[in-house]
Amino acid sequence: MDIYTQASDGVVLHRLKGRLDNESTGKAEGTILGSFADPAARVILDMRDVAYVSSAGLRVVLMAAKRARSSAGRFALFGLPSAVQEVFDISGFSKVLAIGAEEADARRLVGG
Repeated sequence: MDIYTQASDGVVLHRLKGRLDNESTGKAEGTILGSFADPAARVILDMRDVAYVSSAGLRVVLMAAKRARSSAGRFALFGLPSAVQEVFDISGFSKVLAIGAEEADARRLVGG
């Protein structure tokens, strides 16, 4: 998994590429959750280049959403490929997370 991070207009954007699975969750968890060090952080995950998400990957996403709530932050995802969207739908994550189709949608969801 490669993670490219950029910040602009008060929003931290993480572009994920590869598989979000047991091997990559340590790196992803440290990077994504580290974004919530600042209170009221606004964080977006670009999922367009994520080929696969395991249950461990879902755990990292859920932890990020919980961290956002507990720190008065905002968290959203966008660009889920169909196979990844299916995993989020089956797990019920699609109903509890802020998910946009495009980056602009995610930015609106986090107020950026």
